[in-house]
Amino acid sequence: MYYAKFKADQAKAEEVKDFYHATEIKNDNTPYEYFLTKKNGITIHAYKNKKEIYTIVFSSEDERCIEEAEIFESQVSITETNEKKEDTSPKDYFQNWEDLHAQIGSDEVGVGDFFGPLIVVSSYVDKDDIDFLERYEINDSKKMKDHYILSIGPVLKRRIKNYVVMVSPQKLSLLAMNHFNIHKVMAKCHNISQKGLMEKYHLSNHIITYVDQFTREDDYKKLVGNELISNPLYFRTKGETYYPSVAASSVIARYTFLKEWEKMEEDLGAKIPKGASATVDKVYHEILNKNKKEKVDKYVKKFFSNYER
Repeated sequence: MYYAKFKADQAKAEEVKDFYHATEIKNDNTPYEYFLTKKNGITIHAYKNKKEIYTIVFSSEDERCIEEAEIFESQVSITETNEKKEDTSPKDYFQNWEDLHAQIGSDEVGVGDFFGPLIVVSSYVDKDDIDFLERYEINDSKKMKDHYILSIGPVLKRRIKNYVVMVSPQKLSLLAMNHFNIHKVMAKCHNISQKGLMEKYHLSNHIITYVDQFTREDDYKKLVGNELISNPLYFRTKGETYYPSVAASSVIARYTFLKEWEKMEEDLGAKIPKGASATVDKVYHEILNKNKKEKVDKYVKKFFSNYER
């Protein structure tokens, strides 16, 4: 990896931010981060210290980041490391997208987390959106850093037609008590988000719709029942790798989930790990010791084994 960095005052930092149309990071957990964005495989990350002195860092797997940094500053500090990074550059990644026609894609987040809601998002993407998605390297949200998703999420939601469905842990727990398994809930939520997207933006029911596959196609259609949309449906695991509409939905869903997570942590007064591990169990009991059980219960999925441990 190559790194090129330079110091800057606020005016220069704003110039760089505006040049890349980056969004300022406003996160109490990372108060010294100013912005984070990407362009053609080059990451641009800006920090500020307590004295309002900014450091702008350009990084890439080749020397292109040096040329990019020198657009703004002729004297830059250059570092080369031997670290190997998984190849997810836009050129290679976007060549994998098989279909660049107008399409709808849906994805979800929150299924495996003891805390937090289930979020399902559908997005509409056509060829006019590809340059935008490519510029921000919109792909599988699980491979993207949370702070980057929080930075680009608002921009993505404004640019891409999307429809968000959120099911609270309380509602999920109630559905589980009434013998709704999680796959049935997910299938219905995918269908609701697809239908909501088409109604909101007056989209045709002839548009091909992709689902990030979590169950067999026949089972999905049975779980949804008579309310199934009439669009041609295609199912594929890791759909965000192949279809830009699913990739956009993946990131928007993660962004929405993270914003809800921030609200939950603030309300409960604790940093909460994601997932359903023994560490989550420990934090859950620590939170119970500081809050009323009824308050905590509205944030957890009671049908998880964590609830009884």
